[in-house]
Amino acid sequence: MKDYIIWPAYLDKKLSKKDGRKLPKNLAVENPNLDEIKKALDTIKIKYELEKNLKYPKDQGKVERNIGRFLVEKKFSKNEILKKISKEIRKNRGN
Repeated sequence: MKDYIIWPAYLDKKLSKKDGRKLPKNLAVENPNLDEIKKALDTIKIKYELEKNLKYPKDQGKVERNIGRFLVEKKFSKNEILKKISKEIRKNRGN
Protein backbone atom coordinates (compact mmCIF):
# COMPACT_ATOMS: atom_id res chain seq x y z
CA MET A 1 0.00 0.00 0.00
CA LYS A 2 1.34 3.43 -0.93
CA ASP A 3 0.89 6.10 1.69
CA TYR A 4 1.20 9.85 2.01
CA ILE A 5 3.96 11.20 4.19
CA ILE A 6 2.79 13.81 6.69
CA TRP A 7 5.38 15.86 8.56
CA PRO A 8 4.30 18.19 11.41
CA ALA A 9 5.96 21.04 9.49
CA TYR A 10 3.21 20.77 6.84
CA LEU A 11 0.71 22.08 9.41
CA ASP A 12 2.91 24.63 11.22
CA LYS A 13 1.59 28.19 10.98
CA LYS A 14 4.98 29.63 12.02
CA LEU A 15 6.71 28.26 8.93
CA SER A 16 6.71 29.80 5.49
CA LYS A 17 5.65 27.79 2.47
CA LYS A 18 9.34 27.74 1.51
CA ASP A 19 10.18 26.10 4.84
CA GLY A 20 7.58 23.37 4.39
CA ARG A 21 4.12 24.56 5.39
CA LYS A 22 1.53 23.10 3.00
CA LEU A 23 -1.64 24.78 4.29
CA PRO A 24 -2.63 28.45 4.10
CA LYS A 25 -1.84 30.27 7.36
CA ASN A 26 -5.52 30.65 8.22
CA LEU A 27 -5.87 26.83 8.26
CA ALA A 28 -2.50 25.97 9.82
CA VAL A 29 -1.79 25.63 13.56
CA GLU A 30 1.16 26.74 15.66
CA ASN A 31 3.67 24.07 16.61
CA PRO A 32 1.61 20.93 15.99
CA ASN A 33 3.05 17.97 17.84
CA LEU A 34 2.99 14.26 17.08
CA ASP A 35 0.42 13.49 19.79
CA GLU A 36 -2.02 16.07 18.44
CA ILE A 37 -1.65 14.74 14.90
CA LYS A 38 -2.06 11.17 16.11
CA LYS A 39 -5.23 12.07 18.02
CA ALA A 40 -6.62 13.90 14.95
CA LEU A 41 -5.92 10.92 12.68
CA ASP A 42 -7.62 8.60 15.16
CA THR A 43 -10.66 10.90 15.28
CA ILE A 44 -11.02 11.12 11.51
CA LYS A 45 -10.43 7.36 11.25
CA ILE A 46 -7.48 7.38 8.90
CA LYS A 47 -4.99 4.53 9.24
CA TYR A 48 -1.42 5.62 9.84
CA GLU A 49 1.99 4.52 10.96
CA LEU A 50 4.16 6.79 13.10
CA GLU A 51 7.86 6.80 12.30
CA LYS A 52 9.77 8.44 15.13
CA ASN A 53 13.37 9.64 15.06
CA LEU A 54 13.11 10.99 11.53
CA LYS A 55 13.87 14.63 10.90
CA TYR A 56 12.09 16.73 8.30
CA PRO A 57 14.61 17.19 5.45
CA LYS A 58 14.34 21.00 5.44
CA ASP A 59 15.19 21.02 9.15
CA GLN A 60 18.60 19.41 8.72
CA GLY A 61 21.15 21.48 10.65
CA LYS A 62 18.46 23.61 12.30
CA VAL A 63 17.06 23.66 15.81
CA GLU A 64 15.11 20.46 16.37
CA ARG A 65 11.35 20.71 16.28
CA ASN A 66 9.12 17.70 16.08
CA ILE A 67 11.06 14.63 15.13
CA GLY A 68 8.92 12.07 13.38
CA ARG A 69 6.49 11.66 10.52
CA PHE A 70 3.31 9.80 9.71
CA LEU A 71 2.64 7.42 6.84
CA VAL A 72 -1.04 7.94 6.17
CA GLU A 73 -3.41 5.88 4.03
CA LYS A 74 -4.64 7.55 0.86
CA LYS A 75 -8.26 7.80 1.96
CA PHE A 76 -8.59 11.42 0.73
CA SER A 77 -6.29 13.77 -1.15
CA LYS A 78 -3.22 14.82 0.82
CA ASN A 79 -4.48 18.40 1.05
CA GLU A 80 -7.85 17.23 2.38
CA ILE A 81 -6.13 15.09 5.01
CA LEU A 82 -3.98 18.03 6.12
CA LYS A 83 -7.08 20.24 6.40
CA LYS A 84 -8.92 17.60 8.42
CA ILE A 85 -5.96 17.13 10.77
CA SER A 86 -5.62 20.89 11.25
CA LYS A 87 -9.35 21.27 11.91
CA GLU A 88 -9.24 18.54 14.58
CA ILE A 89 -6.19 20.05 16.27
CA ARG A 90 -7.86 23.48 16.37
CA LYS A 91 -11.02 21.89 17.76
CA ASN A 92 -9.06 20.00 20.44
CA ARG A 93 -7.17 23.14 21.42
CA GLY A 94 -10.45 25.03 21.70
CA ASN A 95 -9.76 27.43 18.80
